Amino acid sequence: MSQDKKSNIAVTSTFVGWGITILALVWQVAVKDAQYNLRLDSLESEVSELDERLDTADAFRLTLASDLAEIKTDLLWIRQKMSDMSAD
Repeated sequence: MSQDKKSNIAVTSTFVGWGITILALVWQVAVKDAQYNLRLDSLESEVSELDERLDTADAFRLTLASDLAEIKTDLLWIRQKMSDMSAD
């Protein structure tokens, strides 16, 4: 083989090596980006679920507070009636 052919093969193999390296780098960046997107989607889904659970818990708390207020009113009414009956 002549010196020109050896030089030409070396230059070509260098370019091919650099091309493969750049493609591998682009591939790794794309894979990382896809992984981060999946993680973000998962986190957004979890945040939405937690928000719904908080809304449900808040509604339950309000219902419970309302029920307790009704019970307190009923107990006060019963106490009043009992004291009226004992006063008679």
